[in-house]
Order: sequence, then C-alpha cells, then structure tokens
Amino acid sequence: MLNFEDSDRFVEREQVAMRYTSALVWELEIADDAMSAKLYEHFTVPEIVELGFFVALTFGHQRCTKALGIRHGEVLAYTTAGLRRGFETAAPR
Repeated sequence: MLNFEDSDRFVEREQVAMRYTSALVWELEIADDAMSAKLYEHFTVPEIVELGFFVALTFGHQRCTKALGIRHGEVLAYTTAGLRRGFETAAPR
C-alpha cells in the first residue's frame, strides 16, 4: 500500500481516501487545500467525517493496545469477533 498513488489497482476515489488516511496518520502537513478539494470532489461531507473518524478510532485503538502491551488474543479471547477466517483457533503468542 505504500505506492498506492502510483498503482493502477485503485481508482482515484480510493487513492484520495488513502492519501487522506496517510495525512491523518503519518503526514498531517500534506493535508492542504488541494487535498481538501479532491476530498470534496469524491466524497460528501458526512463521508469525509466518517472516514476521518474511522481512521482516528482504528489508529488510536492500535496505538493504545500497543502502548499497553496487549497482544492479539489476550483480551476477549473467548470471542472471534473481528478475526479473519482461519484465526478463530490461532493460539496467542
């Protein structure tokens, strides 16, 4: 995914969403007027807010669990919610 902007696997709308995600997570300085224009070209305001909220929630959750040293399967080990198929029986490390 590092070269998503040069890939022909993604349509422009997807590339704009990934660039916005990159700005929120890694490089806030790339969030400029040009990015805003592209976002408004491809997404409604509620969609932009939802995407930003989802990115923030997901990234924040990952940072929090890492900071607390929580490994996969250590919390809520009794559930398979959110696990990719095949990982239901994987033992925690």
